[in-house]
Amino acid sequence: MVRWSDAIRLAAYFHWKRELNHPGVYEIGFVRDGEFEPKYIGKASVRIFDRLNKHYNEQGSLHVAEYYFDRIRDNLYFHFIVTENYNAMERNLLRRYGIGREGGLYEWNRRYED
Repeated sequence: MVRWSDAIRLAAYFHWKRELNHPGVYEIGFVRDGEFEPKYIGKASVRIFDRLNKHYNEQGSLHVAEYYFDRIRDNLYFHFIVTENYNAMERNLLRRYGIGREGGLYEWNRRYED
């Protein structure tokens, strides 16, 4: 059964290179009261590691980049699922939970992926 990994601090993504060396889906967000609260969902067609590297270095999502611009606090986390079915999984989660401009769960996503 496919399931989300445990939450990992985004700043420590490079320690997980072996596990992230696959295609899949990831969420970026915060951990509050022991619960992961996603703000952004993304997919990686080759390596999740590469996408997280871009986000952490302010070259991915605009909202993630804005969060890291000042780097006053470093409280972003991510979790991931390794899957070859990344397109359908991301699309289904976006449609189920909604994007930011519609008041959805994924506040930092601005469009639906097809």
